Amino acid sequence: MKAFYLLHKKAKSSPSSTFFETYLRMILYHSLIVQPGETLALVGPSGCGKSTVVSLLERLYDPLDGVVAVDGNDLREMNPTHLRSHIALVSQEPVLFDTSIRNNIVYGLPANSVTDDMIMEVAQRANIHKFISELPDGFNTRVGEKGTQLSGGQKQRIAIARALIRNPKILLLDEATSALDTESEKLVQEALDKASKGRTCIVVAHRLSTVVNCNCIMVVKSGKIVEKAHFRECIVISDSIIEA
Repeated sequence: MKAFYLLHKKAKSSPSSTFFETYLRMILYHSLIVQPGETLALVGPSGCGKSTVVSLLERLYDPLDGVVAVDGNDLREMNPTHLRSHIALVSQEPVLFDTSIRNNIVYGLPANSVTDDMIMEVAQRANIHKFISELPDGFNTRVGEKGTQLSGGQKQRIAIARALIRNPKILLLDEATSALDTESEKLVQEALDKASKGRTCIVVAHRLSTVVNCNCIMVVKSGKIVEKAHFRECIVISDSIIEA
């Protein structure tokens, strides 16, 4: 990857607007602009470089060549804490701790910065509130080490609630449904569709069937973008391209 730019500029018409203009450009044969609230999907076989984009955006490591920039500023010159405060990640295997569901949702946030109403709201948006409310201890239920008391779909929806409580400007979804059974995948996918509304999302996926609601799809193979399409323009990509 030679360059990856993710630029945010507040809308001129409304200084207090929560919407941001987002420009995303990947110099891998293609350039791309992602409009406010749109979702970009990176699809391809394992090991092709999809998750590398997510790691670069979070600045888990720096590119050996080229620049990763936000607002035209090299991420290497930005405060990592400030950068990550505007980003939330839902990964394939969510990390839960042996504490209550409530503590897992608000984990990492300043004490007393989140109200119970806020927690219930994000739980509802993550399709997990009904399950939690039926538990004897509700949000105070302990999930066990690594969430062993919960199913994969339940853990994933708690991870989505944790992402939403932060109200991120950028939401990163890295193979968030790939390890789930069909029923759990449906519930989680519905929650992800709700979570993506009103914010810029980067979705990493292995199958096209999980990104049908994305505004733009890029197929990645061997670190290169080999296909670009918009579902809204009725451009169809064969799964054989991805799996080959």
